[in-house]
Amino acid sequence: MEDFVSLRSLMDLLDWRALLYLLVAMLMLFIAKLCNQRFTDYALDRQLTEVDNKAVAVSFTGYLVALCLVFHGILVSPSGLNIYETGWLGWANDLFNTFVWCGVGMVMLLISRVVNDRLILPKFSNQKELVKDRNVGLGAAQAGSYIATALIIRASLSGDEVGVFYEEFFLSGVFFLIGQALLILFSYLYQWGTKFDMHAELEADNPAVGVAFAGNLVGFGILLAFYVRSDDSLVGLLLWGVVSAVVLILTRKLVDWMILPYAQVDKEISEDRNWGAGLIEAGVVIGVSLVLVGAFW
Repeated sequence: MEDFVSLRSLMDLLDWRALLYLLVAMLMLFIAKLCNQRFTDYALDRQLTEVDNKAVAVSFTGYLVALCLVFHGILVSPSGLNIYETGWLGWANDLFNTFVWCGVGMVMLLISRVVNDRLILPKFSNQKELVKDRNVGLGAAQAGSYIATALIIRASLSGDEVGVFYEEFFLSGVFFLIGQALLILFSYLYQWGTKFDMHAELEADNPAVGVAFAGNLVGFGILLAFYVRSDDSLVGLLLWGVVSAVVLILTRKLVDWMILPYAQVDKEISEDRNWGAGLIEAGVVIGVSLVLVGAFW
């Protein structure tokens, strides 16, 4: 019964040293915003406030959520010490390592933006679509790419063991690169599994296509992250990625057969620009991914 009235855990949560980790995360979010600005030719603050550009807002929101997912993975990963029991030197070293790994995750996400622009959606200028056309569908697709990448990075940084920095950095880099390659492969398989030209629809400012594709990217990221978290086999990850892609493409058919049996989802998304149908597809794909992860956990 004493545990029901104990405030010991609450007092631990209020320890000022723990709050410093939150301050580090907030500082990294600010730095990440500045770095994101360097990768673009437009003024982010102006697009978000003066212009009220919803496409940029959706893309940037995905970037911020992705960063927080990476930071969470870093904070919950084993550090080899307890901040309430260790000395000042060990605690300060752990805080510094947290800052460094947050920086590594931020750089990986910025690289993923380039991959998204050049290899996942290479048939048009992503920046033009966001700024000039205010293409919310493209913003959603970018957000999905950010979050999928973050899930993979998070999984690679939150293992069960504490290793040497350069070894962890190398392994995280390898998993990141393979994850990006699999996301590229999945984007081509997704296009193959649809009855419309995804790039043409996105360039035509179709928000439904962007929402549906974003959900598929996130679902695929969930499945990849599960494997990275569970096993270190790179060959296994490649095979798991291919199987996961096939499962998610078949899941789109499930939406047609069971969820919306009186409509063709591809027609609703491409011709009618029904972003509600795109949202349903995204939700089902993410849900199936979570169920699969739970089944194999």
